[in-house]
Amino acid sequence: MQRKLFVLSMDAMVDKDLEYLEKKPNYSLLLGRGARVNRMMSIYPSITYPAHVSLITGCRTATHGVFNNTKFGFSAPYPDWHLYSEMIQVEDLFAAAKRAKMSTAAVYWPVTGRNPNIDYLLNEYFFYEPGERVSMEQVCACFATQGANQETEQIVRENFNRFPSEELSADTKLTLAQTFDHFINGCVCSLIRRHQPDLLVAHNCYLDTLRHRHGVFHPYLDEGLDMTDLWLGEIIEAMREAGVFEQTDFILLSDHGQMNIARRIKLNHILAQRGMIEVAPDGSVRSWRAYAQSNGMSASIFVKDPKDESEVHKLLASLVDEGVWGVGALYTREEVAKTYGWSGSFSFVLETDGITAFSEGVSEPTSSFVDLTSYGTTKASHGYKPEKGPHPVFVATGPAFAEGARVEQASIIDVAPTLAHTFGQRMPQAEGRILTELLR
Repeated sequence: MQRKLFVLSMDAMVDKDLEYLEKKPNYSLLLGRGARVNRMMSIYPSITYPAHVSLITGCRTATHGVFNNTKFGFSAPYPDWHLYSEMIQVEDLFAAAKRAKMSTAAVYWPVTGRNPNIDYLLNEYFFYEPGERVSMEQVCACFATQGANQETEQIVRENFNRFPSEELSADTKLTLAQTFDHFINGCVCSLIRRHQPDLLVAHNCYLDTLRHRHGVFHPYLDEGLDMTDLWLGEIIEAMREAGVFEQTDFILLSDHGQMNIARRIKLNHILAQRGMIEVAPDGSVRSWRAYAQSNGMSASIFVKDPKDESEVHKLLASLVDEGVWGVGALYTREEVAKTYGWSGSFSFVLETDGITAFSEGVSEPTSSFVDLTSYGTTKASHGYKPEKGPHPVFVATGPAFAEGARVEQASIIDVAPTLAHTFGQRMPQAEGRILTELLR
């Protein structure tokens, strides 16, 4: 039987989590004998969508083209997320798998919508229907527009009892009924049992949500890690029932860490005060010369007219010099492209001082402090430079990987070329390297 490859991304899992998980019944099966990167580096900006594209292409944002989670703009009632794979400007792992005649599947992996090389596809989408429940038919129809076929629709129907049934509340402890992750895990298990795809990738956001809501190492994180161990147990059971567990290369990884924050700063309110944004009486943006798009703990600054870049740069430099707006550093697009491979249609980047996150609001107050007693306040974030904070993880076990092998430091752009190598393919456009030290 052909060897299988399963990639599980646990969003915002950090290296310290592995110490806790080594004692859990299911993770211990992987961590005890797995090949591992001791210090895994994310990309800049260390945010979910660009990072997940880097994980499956082996490239940084300047090369693969997805440089933010969302499209630039400020008129939509909720973020306009990058959903479709047409945005990706290089070959991905799914195309390499197809060259190897492998069947492929993806469950809630970002930016996979309409990917022609994924046989069973549930693109990451969170069904923004504020205050309104969605029916199973609506959900299936939406997934179909993003590339789900009839077989995948059956997977959705089989697991719709796990679909979120409660609104995410700011005042209660996070429950499974408020998240998509229980549904995601059920779909993964059903795909394994029904179709045994040769390459299956899945993305779980539970730890990321907990860390945003409660802080990086809040006691609730232990409960969240316990839940991920139960989900992993479901996956292992499904693999054993399908008869594929022993021949599966199992990859556990994440995209970024998080750091605790003490406040949020509205950079666009500052820009409005200094004449760069005109705000209408209803609080909307009437016109703009410069605008800050948040990446959490960094911000991309867009300048409408290139002739204004010098003036905007001078204004942004003053924010650094004043030392009170949470800005630790200012970079040009050329500087971050050269150092971090991050480029796009923005002109400048503002990096956090280490305790500040940036939001896109244009109204007062400019600054708001984190209330550590409130569930409703985001207490941790990411988007900062990859050398900062707790780091993401990479652990691999299975026929292709040497038991107990270690690499001291690597980057998430090394993942795709390494995984492609395990099934005999190369990714010529990848900027990362093959982690041969981890392979048999």
